[in-house]
Amino acid sequence: MSQRILVIRPSRQSDQFISLLEQAGAEVIHTPVMSIEAIIDGQSIKNLILEVDNFDKAIFVSGNAAELAIEWLDRYWPMLPLGIEYFAVGQQTANILAAADIAALVPSGRQNSEALLALSELQTLTDERVIIFRGCGGREILGDTLVERGARVDYCELYQRVINPQQVLLARQQLLHSDCLVAHSGELLQALGDVAGKPGAETAVVVPSERVAAIADALGYKHIVSAENALPEAMLAAVKSIV
Repeated sequence: MSQRILVIRPSRQSDQFISLLEQAGAEVIHTPVMSIEAIIDGQSIKNLILEVDNFDKAIFVSGNAAELAIEWLDRYWPMLPLGIEYFAVGQQTANILAAADIAALVPSGRQNSEALLALSELQTLTDERVIIFRGCGGREILGDTLVERGARVDYCELYQRVINPQQVLLARQQLLHSDCLVAHSGELLQALGDVAGKPGAETAVVVPSERVAAIADALGYKHIVSAENALPEAMLAAVKSIV
């Protein structure tokens, strides 16, 4: 595989995937159009961490959420409280938790909120307290559905996503000279903007789910491939299928 692959997600999330691409012979252009910035002195975060023993379930929606939550938990809980069930939206997130001796349930196949919500352990939640570790302004389907099932949900928002306008402009130019764009989220695609009727629309785009594929379609991309999930191996297989 000697094609030019444009990857636009934040640096801290991309290393393993980029390594796989390079090992496969691809020329990788990594232009992060967004950065992940931790919320350092959040009193609301501290308050939730201090009462984490009052929750029945804890859900981590991303690797960033897991890494930052572990830092906060280590600060105030040298030993984690007993009786909490832990969940991760994806296997990579579960692996980060496992490295901190936190065993989390994770859906197989699709690695998203919908798949997590299909787990039997999250069907009946009457009066259970659930804490969701995530970034600011994440998708609401997870929390909303858990509330519908009887849970009392709190969000512990640990980071914010910041768009870099200069990187966006650079990525738009690079898109015109790439064989494939890899976008791990709809938010990243939306940062690049609408390509309908523009040369960039002809560039193939690989996404991690049908939900993100629908966003790519709405933005005007003509050649869209949806991977089985967001794991590096699945995304690599999707890239290989079109190049």
